[in-house]
Parts: sequence; C-alpha cells; structure tokens
Amino acid sequence: MKLLAPLGLLGLLSIIVLIIIYIIKPNYQQKFISSTFVWKLSLKYRKKKIPTSRLRNFLIILCQILILTSCALILAQPNKILKAEISEKEVVIIVDSSASMRTETNGELRFERAVDSALEFANSVLDENGIVSVILADTKGSVLVSRVRADNRIAVADALEPLLDGDTACSYGSADIEGAVALCEDIVLENPDAEIYVYTDTTYSYLPEGITVVNDFCDNEEWNAAILDAYAVLDEGYYSFVIDVACYNRDMQIAVEMEVHGANAYDSNESGLTVPFVEYVECNRDETVRIVFINSDLYNPEADMQENVVYHLIEDADEIFSYQSVHISINEQDSFAEDNSFNIYSGQKEVLKVMYASKVPGTINDFTSGANPFFAGILYTLKVAYEDRWDIQITELKSMADYELEGYDLYIFEHTMPTTMPKDGVVILADPWSAPDNSGIRVGTTSYINHSTPLAVAEQHQILNNVVAENITLSSYIPVTYYDPSYQVLLNCNSRPVLMVRNDERAKVVVMPFNIHYSNVAISKDFPILMYNIFEYFFPATVKGNSFEVNENVAVNARGDELYVTVGSEHLYTFNEFPTVMKVSMPGTYQLTQTTFSGKNVTESIYVKIPAKESNIWRLDETLKSPYAERKQEDFFKDLMVYVAAALVALLFIEWWLQSRETM
Repeated sequence: MKLLAPLGLLGLLSIIVLIIIYIIKPNYQQKFISSTFVWKLSLKYRKKKIPTSRLRNFLIILCQILILTSCALILAQPNKILKAEISEKEVVIIVDSSASMRTETNGELRFERAVDSALEFANSVLDENGIVSVILADTKGSVLVSRVRADNRIAVADALEPLLDGDTACSYGSADIEGAVALCEDIVLENPDAEIYVYTDTTYSYLPEGITVVNDFCDNEEWNAAILDAYAVLDEGYYSFVIDVACYNRDMQIAVEMEVHGANAYDSNESGLTVPFVEYVECNRDETVRIVFINSDLYNPEADMQENVVYHLIEDADEIFSYQSVHISINEQDSFAEDNSFNIYSGQKEVLKVMYASKVPGTINDFTSGANPFFAGILYTLKVAYEDRWDIQITELKSMADYELEGYDLYIFEHTMPTTMPKDGVVILADPWSAPDNSGIRVGTTSYINHSTPLAVAEQHQILNNVVAENITLSSYIPVTYYDPSYQVLLNCNSRPVLMVRNDERAKVVVMPFNIHYSNVAISKDFPILMYNIFEYFFPATVKGNSFEVNENVAVNARGDELYVTVGSEHLYTFNEFPTVMKVSMPGTYQLTQTTFSGKNVTESIYVKIPAKESNIWRLDETLKSPYAERKQEDFFKDLMVYVAAALVALLFIEWWLQSRETM
C-alpha cells in the first residue's frame, strides 16, 4: 500500500488528545440521590454473573482510537500499487523499411545508414542503464526486441545487424509507419514516459509529443528521376502510350526513351519490329509531367492542351496496332535506380478460335440459312467486348463436310450435332436432336408445352450470375433421358434439365437442350449475360491488368491444371487451385506460364512497379497518430479510500452500540 498524501497521518495526533481526555476526565461526580436509587442499582449489579463494564469501556476506547486512525488514513489517501513507475530512460526505435529507404549514396543505402544510426543510439541509451525496444516498419510493424535492458544489450545487436545481411531487409513497397507506432501502445501503457524515435526519410508537418523523427542519415544531395506509371490505350485500332514522370530534389531536363518490341506482329509466332521513341521533358518543382505518345491523326491541339502534359506525335510510318512489350527507361545516374524503367505488356492478344455450326431445324444438309442471328450476334458482341484481351476468330460452317473436331478453343453446335465430341476445347450443345458419342448424355424427342413455362434454378453457379431464371420461358424442350454424374444441372423446366455444365479433366461441355426459337431467351437481356458468364467461366483472364504495385494482392486464374510464376530465372510460385491470390513482393516482370486444357502453352507477362509515392524520396506527410493516452493516476494505483470509509462507518456503529449498552 502507498499513501499519496503522507501528511494526512498527522491526524493520528488526535489519538494522543483522546488519551489525555481520558486521563483528566474525573472518576466521580458529587450528587445528591435517594437511598432507594442506590438500593435498586445495587440489586441490578448483584444479578450480573460477570462484570462487563470494564470490557465495554475498553472496547469503546479501542473503537474511538480506530475511528481516529481511519480518519487519518483517509486524509493520507491510501492506494494499492498496481505497477511501479519507471525511473530509467526508455525509448522505442522504429526503423522504416519502405522502398524509398533504398536511396543510395556512395554505395550505401539510407536503410543501412538508418540501421547503423539506430544501433548506435540504442547502445548509448543502454550505456545509461536505459530500456530499448526495436520495431521494424514493413507492410505491417513487427517487434524485433521488447524492453531490453543493459544486461541483455546483445539482443539489440542481434535484432538490427541481420537487417543488413544479403539484400537487406528493406522492402520494395510502402511501410506502415502508423501501424508500427500503434505497436508502441503496450510499451507506453507500461511507461508513459517512454519516447518513440522513428528512423525514416519521410518528414511530417506535425508530430505528437513524445515522437521524434530521425532523418539525419539522409544526404541533402540525393535526388531521383522517376517513371511513376505507364500504360497503353487502344484507340481506333492503334495504340497510344501514356507515361508519368517526375524529378525530385532537382530541376532538370530528362530524356524518356521508349522501345516498342514485336510491333505490328499479327501473332506471337512473328517477331515483329522494334520501334524506338525518345522525348525530352522539363521536370521542375517535384511536379509530375505526363508524356503522351499519340498517333498524329488522333491528336487534337485544342482539346489536348493541358498543363504538365507533353505530346509526342507518332507518324503513320511508326503507328502501332500490336506489340509484344514496351520498355521505357530514364538513363540518369540518380540516387534511386529502382524506378528508372518500366515495362508494358498485353499488346498482342491471344487468338481464340471459335467454330459455330448451325442449320435450319428439321433440314438435313441445308446450312445456307442455318446461322441463328441471335447466336451469331452474341458471338460478335463478345468479340468486340473482349478485343483488349482476345483476338476472337469466328468460323461459321456452311456444310456438314466442314466439321472440324480439333484445333478450336470453342465449339458451338446448334440444331446439328457431330457424331463424336471434339478432341479439345469447350463445347456448347444447343438444341441437341441427337447426342454425340462421348458426350455423356442421351436425349429423347422434343416435348412441347401448352403454354410458356418459366425456368427454375436447380443449383447456384457462376454461370447464373445476374441471370433471373424466372424471366426465361420455354414452350418446348428436348428431354435429357440420361446424363453423366459429372454434369451439374443449373436450370430446370418442369423439373427436367434445360441447362447443364460439365467442367473436369475429361470434358468441358455446356448442354442447352432447347430451341431458342421456342423461348423468349433470345430477346431477353439474360441471354447475353448467360453467354458472357459461360465465356468468363471457361476462358477466365489469368490476371486482369498488366501492371501492379509491390505488395499488391493479384487475383489469378488459369485455363489449365497448373500455373507457374517466375521472375527472370527465379521460380516463385506454382498454383494448382483456382481462382487464387498472388502477393507480388518485388518489382520486375512476372511471367505466368500454363498449359491450357486444349493443350496450348501460354505465357503471359505482368509488370510490378514500385509504389509511385516511394519515388518521392523527400516525401512530406501530414502527421502520425499518437499512441500516448492521458496519464492517469488509476493506471498505477488503486484507491483504497472506499474500504477505509466502510471500516470507519462500521466502527462508528459499533461505538454507538457500546455506548447505548452502557446506559441500560
């Protein structure tokens, strides 16, 4: 127990006063009384078997002493100690490991200088018998050592020195400084006097009390010319290229070079051309400048004049309608080399071959007017919708002799069926009057319904996303008398399957056993949605986009059993469950390789870049959130006054009761 106001114990002097009162108190008083009163009083005392007056008087005096003691304790404010206040100096060191800390001078990174400076400071605190904690600020903060004292100083060195091994622990992304500061809360709760030192190259316009930013390891001469972002835009069949650049801590003219590789090749088997471009731009006051390489025919001087935008006109001889890759670079010897280059991919689309066979229902060989305008229209709509991802080549058959059961990615058979299933690709069987061999289904004869019947969902599936089954009605369908268990029934009509899908290693099939001429589906918005979903389900994009930031989670899919991810010659991941998520932790070109279910070997590339804000190596942020709470007495002491007061009340009651017994 601790007394927060010890002078309150002076109240104990009242006990001495009480004793003096009892000493000088007269033992008798001279009074005139009747003899009968004395006689009755003597009879009363004779009836008592044991004398109690002395014991009662002693208890009264004891209660009065305890009452005075309780009053003195209340004045002294008694408290229970919850935790001791720390008198030694305590510091928390946070080391920033964001990409900008890779800024280099004389072959030494800022991060390396920050770690050395932090270790030196930690040792100086330990030399004064202080307490040191170390936190590394990465994508999230991690405590390296907590509350180390001088007798264990080796732990601090063991935590900091390995950060400099190999390629150092400095990341290529952004660090969560605020998250690292938040980790200090537990330490601050133990010791509100603990000080936080953040070793970072970011400066702040305001810092809470108790937090100090250390950036004396940064060289004032460090500067950076950076490519912040770049992308291609397809406009009227030709590509324009947009590049954002900036120069930090130095005003100068920089040369931005761009090389288009595999330009104007019609497919990946052609090498194409290499077309070089260069543009000189003035970068001042750390402002971002946008360079637009655009076809001269598309340039509108009046509409395109913008501040900090430079246009480079591409003449007809150099216009680009396809490319394999675009390499952009700045050849400057700046202090931060990680953002001096950039690559753009996905300029050459993969060919997707579609075969569509249809004939007029009820005929035998007449293909002349057999193409269904609804199916054909949807295919051409998909061709336009996916023009930035696929080169969809549609072949419409005009004769039964033209059936090819190999070499296509998607087969659509409507009203007419092959004798056997294709050897590769995805197959859609629409209105199958007969079932091909190896299809896994058997069908009966057309069943007609007296009135249009709405469909019902049998099983939820990706193919039914945003499709309202009740909006689709049928007046006839072909009953499926048998289907392989690997099929999933998605839609029913009168409890009979009218949409089934199979997707396994042996077959990829969609069965639509009805004639869309006997349905409202062709004029419903649900039909294009359904076809789009089928396309997305069987031909998912490996990744959506071609450039990402370090530490970004990238959604990945595949059209085969496995997907291999490499950076240069280094193998990073092998995925065999899809869809999945890939975290990209370093910059550069990632190659994603797969063998599709149709047997094609496909390699796609994406580029991972340094976050644009990390290129500003003299970044200014607003503030940091303080981990400090208001220092409260109850954090260290528990007030016992209520217990003493309760005892005081109890003693007062006992003393009153004893006094009342004396007069009886």
